[in-house]
Amino acid sequence: MKVTIFNGSPRKSGNTAAMTSSLAEKMRAEGAEVVEHFLYHMNIRGCMNCGACRTESGLGKCAIKDDVPKLLDDFLASDLVVFASPVYMWHLTASLNAFIERLHSLCRHDAPAVNRMEGKRVAIAMTMGDDEYVASDIVNSLLLFLDYFKMEYAGSFAVPFADKKQIMRPMFREKMSDFVKHVMRT
Repeated sequence: MKVTIFNGSPRKSGNTAAMTSSLAEKMRAEGAEVVEHFLYHMNIRGCMNCGACRTESGLGKCAIKDDVPKLLDDFLASDLVVFASPVYMWHLTASLNAFIERLHSLCRHDAPAVNRMEGKRVAIAMTMGDDEYVASDIVNSLLLFLDYFKMEYAGSFAVPFADKKQIMRPMFREKMSDFVKHVMRT
């Protein structure tokens, strides 16, 4: 199984990175090939709704010249995608949101309709400095996105009041193990 983690955190050694490192370790122990991209440190711009990707020859091709095309290749090649982010101001980070916007280039609703995202399994993993209820709007928004593009919601994992000690507590390590087993089912 190939898993790609799209990490929107600006900190490569922060709480979200500690969480995704542990997730990747557990997924590898279950036999997965795991790739992680730190989006904040890449050149990623949000969708400008120019329509270039909606032409018959443009599906999956974006007019914006940045790092997204190579990310789309990993997205499409993955059996499971994990969107990982700290929660900032009740939202995913801007870099992860910009990447998610650009996934639209993989789908065209007008004739001939094509949806290269259909059936893709997606999970979300978040850290936050507050109670996990603050993540509920993020999960609900992701559910709407996945439903619209006919993708499958695999599950969510959240670490409230996150710091590295919290992430490594036995309770969260056990919850993470359960999450990994759940999302890696085929």
